[in-house]
Amino acid sequence: MAFRTKTLVLLATAAILGGGLYLFEQQLPSSNSSDTATKQPLFNFQEGDVVALKIIAPDYTLNLKKLATGTWVIVREKQIPAEEGTVVFLLNLLATGQRDRSLDVPTERAKDYGLAPPMATVDITLKDGQQHRLRLGDTTFDGLKLYAEIDPPTQPKEKMTVTLIPLDLKNAVQRPLQEWERQQAGN
Repeated sequence: MAFRTKTLVLLATAAILGGGLYLFEQQLPSSNSSDTATKQPLFNFQEGDVVALKIIAPDYTLNLKKLATGTWVIVREKQIPAEEGTVVFLLNLLATGQRDRSLDVPTERAKDYGLAPPMATVDITLKDGQQHRLRLGDTTFDGLKLYAEIDPPTQPKEKMTVTLIPLDLKNAVQRPLQEWERQQAGN
């Protein structure tokens, strides 16, 4: 009889613990669904809507303009053909990139995120005249994302919104000037 009692107690304990674990796991939100639900696009425009880009980096300022023919040029004293692949890569990231988490932080902490001064600033002009600005900061501590400020207000406020964005944007913007210029055949 003692053997049966111990067995029944163990089975009852296992059933209670198993039921408790099942109920506990049902209460937790699934991590995959909440991560994808919170992601939003960086901007609400298509690649084809962009007619001008201005990239302000520590080493240079670059003005890019889309001609009526659809080709991109670098605007300086004279127009220089731009490397289409480099421009399209940046445009694709701007149009399809996803925001991750956003943090509201005091403006005086902008330097902690590499946003005072920013690593680079991208000014975007759309064909309807609408303007957007993306200020790029440092990479996150794990090196997987980039801190950024999307469409910052013209007048600084007490708080700023710092958003985590894809690291690829750093690679798209932080290039030597020669990579933005179309190389002539035979060079």
